[in-house]
Amino acid sequence: MRRRAILKLIAGLPLALTFGLLASPFLRILLPTRRPLDLLGESDQPLAEPPIPTFTAKDFPEPWTCIPLMFIQRYIEYNAEGHEIRRTPGFIMRTEEDKIVAFSRICTYCRHSQPVNFVSDTSEFDYIAQSRTPVLCCPCDFSTFDPNDNGRVLGGPAYRPLRRMTVAFDGRCYKITGIEQGEIA
Repeated sequence: MRRRAILKLIAGLPLALTFGLLASPFLRILLPTRRPLDLLGESDQPLAEPPIPTFTAKDFPEPWTCIPLMFIQRYIEYNAEGHEIRRTPGFIMRTEEDKIVAFSRICTYCRHSQPVNFVSDTSEFDYIAQSRTPVLCCPCDFSTFDPNDNGRVLGGPAYRPLRRMTVAFDGRCYKITGIEQGEIA
């Protein structure tokens, strides 16, 4: 090796080291669900923790049967425990079209500890958005959500629909397997 090539190598090493150290934060932006410097590893998406909420068709005898539930997820965190357990309250219900849907009970506007409630008859209340079908209503800010239309906002200050929970049917049971990704619980 010639002396000039050795000097170029020595001069280029700090530059290569600098770019190498900057690569890790950029990769975390591009692949946020991976461990640091783990390009080929498995994604660290949240996982459902037991007990997984499970329901049968007998639990929903008529349209608009609404059952509260608690969905538990394990999030991979880079802390001493290596994870964080989050509990999300929710509702699972049967709609008029015999669809089984589930929603988070955390209001997308206020995010307070008071979960949204199931209101079967909106005509009893003059301060929430009126609907011919049952709704989910936040007791703090009276944001009203339509479970018949993917949790769409009917009224109130909320501007985002409720987060949906994934319902899987295995032939016998309905299981809550996940929750829609987003920033709200």
